[in-house]
Amino acid sequence: MAKRIGFIGLGTMGRPMALNLLKAGHSVRVFNRTRSKMEPLLAAGAQAAHSYANAAQRADVVITMLSDSPDVRKVVLGPSGALDGCGPGSVIVDMSTISPSAAVEIAQACRERGVEFLDAPVTGGESGAVAGTLSILVGGRPEVLESVRDTLSAVGSKITHMGPSGSGQIAKLCNQVICALNILAVCEGLALAEATGLDTKVLLDAIGGGAAGSWMLSNLAPKMVAEDWAPGFRIALELKDLGLALGSAAERSLRLPGASLVRQACEVAQASGWGEEGTQALIKAVKKLATQPCPCVPR
Repeated sequence: MAKRIGFIGLGTMGRPMALNLLKAGHSVRVFNRTRSKMEPLLAAGAQAAHSYANAAQRADVVITMLSDSPDVRKVVLGPSGALDGCGPGSVIVDMSTISPSAAVEIAQACRERGVEFLDAPVTGGESGAVAGTLSILVGGRPEVLESVRDTLSAVGSKITHMGPSGSGQIAKLCNQVICALNILAVCEGLALAEATGLDTKVLLDAIGGGAAGSWMLSNLAPKMVAEDWAPGFRIALELKDLGLALGSAAERSLRLPGASLVRQACEVAQASGWGEEGTQALIKAVKKLATQPCPCVPR
């Protein structure tokens, strides 16, 4: 059944997600701080909102797709925020990747105002957002998820309830740790191949169907070989997500040595001016680190 949707945040992921909601027949009112990013949605039939609260007014579902925890707090809980525009019984679905504790805090604030909240981060990248095949990891009350499942199915092909509020974010951070370590593995493998004179294109064809095969090898390794640094997912966001993952682990007295290594490489990339490039550009940081002597690593 078609719903009235307020959509806030029209970046790399949010724009195609909002377009898919329109294509599914929903009425969508959009807001973005940079108005030019609203234009493709307005041309496709969306309505324009003039504030966060206005995007949420009379909406059955409000979806936010933002960069970090402070952004979501401001957009949902701040003055003239989405919560101010929501009516009782409406549902806010945050599809950003934020701190699990922030998701719990926001859920509680919404509940006190008679508004439901789901933390529902996604995985699948820009291509999944365009195709509407994202995997959605949901924290919150299961009955609330069921009430919006049909809406979320316009942007994702796999929707999984992970547990109470904050659980969706924890699941996403687990995903990010696994992805980040996979990217590091691809970077190091290609760096070794280049250093020993192998044809990297031949190598990728040879190993892609074997035990080394992965989404990262198939999708990011060719970009590394071609030196195509256009962002699908930016290194700066990878660094942010790893910080959230390591922080959540530290709260539970858990060390993640592999994630710490990837964060180091991301920090080198950021300091080198590559933070706005795609995560495939991490190979440049790996090569840079490889030239620095380290007494703990055999050379």
